[in-house]
Amino acid sequence: MSLQPTLTPYLRSLNVAKKNVRTFAAAAAGKTKEAAAGGSADSYLKPREDVKTSKANNVTVSSIETNKPISKLAVFFRAGSRFETDDTQGATQMIRIAAGLGTSGASQLGITRNVEQAGGNLYCTSGREYISYTVESTRDKIGNVDRFLQDVAVYQAFKPWELKDNVPRLRLERANRPPEVRVLELIHKSAYRKGLGYSLYSPKWMIGNHSSEMLQNFVNSNFGQACVVGIGLPHEKVVEFASRLNIKGEVGKPLPGQFNPGSEIRKETNDSLAYVALAIEGSGIANQKGQVASALAQRVLGAGTRTKRGLNAGGKLISGVVGGNDSEVAATAFSVSYADSGLLGVVVASTPALIDQSTRKAADALLRTSATEEEVTRAKNQLKTDLAIATETDSGSLEELGLQTLLTGKVASLSELNSLVDSVTAGDVNGILQKGKLSIASYGNIANVPFIDQLKN
Repeated sequence: MSLQPTLTPYLRSLNVAKKNVRTFAAAAAGKTKEAAAGGSADSYLKPREDVKTSKANNVTVSSIETNKPISKLAVFFRAGSRFETDDTQGATQMIRIAAGLGTSGASQLGITRNVEQAGGNLYCTSGREYISYTVESTRDKIGNVDRFLQDVAVYQAFKPWELKDNVPRLRLERANRPPEVRVLELIHKSAYRKGLGYSLYSPKWMIGNHSSEMLQNFVNSNFGQACVVGIGLPHEKVVEFASRLNIKGEVGKPLPGQFNPGSEIRKETNDSLAYVALAIEGSGIANQKGQVASALAQRVLGAGTRTKRGLNAGGKLISGVVGGNDSEVAATAFSVSYADSGLLGVVVASTPALIDQSTRKAADALLRTSATEEEVTRAKNQLKTDLAIATETDSGSLEELGLQTLLTGKVASLSELNSLVDSVTAGDVNGILQKGKLSIASYGNIANVPFIDQLKN
């Protein structure tokens, strides 16, 4: 027998039960109206819309309405590390670090507190071709934080005391570079020297020497070409944001991407392994068919594992370089494309005892590989899968949308990219593989790494 007395008769006598029912229903109705303002539950079930592109305020605007609860808004500038000079190396890294510091319109505390209050994120990324500023939040709060994106992207202040406080962060980023990143930075320096050869990280001698005037002059000289992209927002809202931007910078003029074959850079350390990067000239974004042929050549050689804890099964590097020494030798191909040039190459990591023969085999695989129709078909299937996966997430879609809009002025759909992949032949792939001459970079315990004049080039 329950000892808990029933309260129903008492509530009925006070007419509270009915009042509560009405109150809960009214509250539910209010929440429904609030949800409709920020995107109703049913709206999240709508399919993803196609890409929309337009112009606003002399800025190209692209967006995809995903009908998801999270919205992303970004501003991309054509102002990466290739736009630096000998005297401003590392400026883009310091500008990236300075994102979120005080601007002419808001303090660092104001930016941080307001973005966090809305549950959003504000961050900056950079590459050799671009710098991008991104804010993300729930779609009903994105209107509260987009003005801070405008502040950090357009109204930088670069206050000297704030820059000084963030020099340790620059040192930490530089010190935490893994060996694979270091050797890829060295191969760019070897292949291009200046322009595209400038590192994504500040040189050691420039740490602490990035003044406010230097950074502001870099922004004024290079932040003239921009685009605005949005994910999970109506196109009209992205256009409205772009129309508010006051972009006053000039369009930068980088050094042309001129590949220099036969060059070599060696950086010897007391590391237990040796890392070697070998590269030939690939294709730039301007030549789309050549860019796809370079990406297919990368996959013919072997572009990472396709299964968990697997090897580059089916790639030329497994049979030609790794062989039976898979526990002590690792090799993978890479392909990077920029506006007017590109690199196709191989990175080898091995013990000092095996790095000599591994480097020679990697050079042979890169310079004397002939892709068959079967291998190219397999590479096409892999590339199509990689393209689909790259745009599967909102973050991947945002980056792809921004770079295509910034560098080409238009956005190709996945079906158009797949058609372009199908149009490339085995002859196009072999034309990339068999035309090049080597550039080489090495890092680590490299006493046994052969010099470039000792390789068959």
